[in-house]
Amino acid sequence: MKLKDFGSYLVVPEPSDRPGQYLRELKRLEWIFIGARWVWVPVIFLMNWLHLPHQPTQSSLMVAMGITLAGCNVVACLLNIWFKTPGAQRALGVAMLAVDTLLAWGIILVFVRDFYTAAYAGFMYVILEAALRYGILGSLAMALVFILGLYGAFLYREAAFDVRFSYSGYAFWTVLMTIVALAVGVIVNEGRRQRRQSEIYLRENTLLAERHRIARDLHDTVLKTLQGLSLEARALGSRPDSASNVKETAKYIEDVCSRTGREIREVIFALRSDAVTAGIGKQISGMLDEWSKDTGIPADFSLSGNDAPLPDETVRQLRNIVSEALHNIQRHASASHVNIAVKISSGEISIEISDNGRGIGRGTDDLPGFVASGRLGIAGMKERTEFLGGRFYLSSDAGGTTVRLDLPGGLDSR
Repeated sequence: MKLKDFGSYLVVPEPSDRPGQYLRELKRLEWIFIGARWVWVPVIFLMNWLHLPHQPTQSSLMVAMGITLAGCNVVACLLNIWFKTPGAQRALGVAMLAVDTLLAWGIILVFVRDFYTAAYAGFMYVILEAALRYGILGSLAMALVFILGLYGAFLYREAAFDVRFSYSGYAFWTVLMTIVALAVGVIVNEGRRQRRQSEIYLRENTLLAERHRIARDLHDTVLKTLQGLSLEARALGSRPDSASNVKETAKYIEDVCSRTGREIREVIFALRSDAVTAGIGKQISGMLDEWSKDTGIPADFSLSGNDAPLPDETVRQLRNIVSEALHNIQRHASASHVNIAVKISSGEISIEISDNGRGIGRGTDDLPGFVASGRLGIAGMKERTEFLGGRFYLSSDAGGTTVRLDLPGGLDSR
């Protein structure tokens, strides 16, 4: 793991318009501090055993601090699970920082009678915690608390235990804690800045990629269709066609306009936020309900298996196939009922679209016949299915038409 990645993992982002993510980050950081406190508990008992075996008063204080820290940590664990708002989570952080500060001073005061002691170094943990929670202002504030508190502790040591005030020792710890506070605070602030820049960069790249995708979709579908429609309308107005030819051309223009409207709706649907997380079964069910309301043709939908979100391109192709099939039923089948069945099993997807209309009298093998008769939509459905690595089937008779597409496994979900 790179150093900047490790720093980003520890740094809590500032409050944003995503309170859920902010709350999760606060909880994650609190779990880190809870784990660190559990390490401190045996350290306190070890310090007591090594340095205070013949000092019952100080030893009792150390044992009491270890037990108190363990109890506070248990409470912190429970509250970290129970709290559901960023405000409560921040209050927990303030309370636990206060507990850690008091504990650090308790250890310092137990060992304060010694002229030389490493107990002061334990306050570095408090400075680090304040920096991770509140940035450089937090670390410098805790450094100031240490500097003032250590001055009072040295005065108390001189008065109570007749140990002279060590100016060199005071200067050493003051300078050391200040350097630590500045260094940690600057690193944390830099980590926050880099994290903000990364999030901005990611959002901009995502937006740019989405704009490029929309441009490609509009170019490949709507623009080409409108260009063809423009040429057809120009030809219609420049030649003296018979009434039958005009009627046929007008019907063609009507079909093209209808198809263009559906393509635009598909592009718009791809931009909707709820389309990102909805499974393909739910999306097809919504399409069928909307189509049934628009056409007045009753329709049933069935789903078997675990519905899950699919990659964007897979969803787009499947929606286009279903949309084309429903359009054909509306225009040509004269059906009174439609059924769509979706089966999902071990990553494989099967979609079957059937109606009770008059049928088209051809099957999948007669693809050239569909193209020759102008049924390009069926050829397009087959091509889209094969683009996804699947197989396309069509059967039709006097009792209706059934379209089925089978997609293989390996379609990774989001």
